[in-house]
Amino acid sequence: MQVFQHIERDNIFEIIYRYYDDPVMTKTKNLNQDFSMYACQLPCLLMNEKRYLIAVVGFDTNTMGTQQKLSKMRWNSFQVRSLADESLTSLPMHNYTIKRDDRYQIRLTIQSRSKEISVYTTDMGIFTVSLLHTKNQEYEYPNEGNLISALETFQTVLQWV
Repeated sequence: MQVFQHIERDNIFEIIYRYYDDPVMTKTKNLNQDFSMYACQLPCLLMNEKRYLIAVVGFDTNTMGTQQKLSKMRWNSFQVRSLADESLTSLPMHNYTIKRDDRYQIRLTIQSRSKEISVYTTDMGIFTVSLLHTKNQEYEYPNEGNLISALETFQTVLQWV
């Protein structure tokens, strides 16, 4: 079973880096002695909104500012976020093209929800997709969706089960 999960995880890593056209991520901080964070900025037509890709990986000793392609990372958590964090605005901008291919249409089904977050599972059962609420409404997102629609909310957190 362990080998099968490893293959499925590799498939998800590939789906994510291919969806975003394999961006170069920049190390921005260490989170305690457990994790390191890499990020890049995404373009947004709204001047007051800043969008980011964030990969949280196991702790590494790379210096701040180290750059690495997303395809070379085995992240523990991957986030696609709109944030007001001014410390990230100097990150390089990465452009990508939204994909419509079937491989990105992974079906999501609601697992739980509150006024702050909706958590979805997949048929694979190896990761969850959480959508952070911006309107403080329990039913901000539908009961079902797909990975593309979740990623394009820019309020998305993927985590391994």
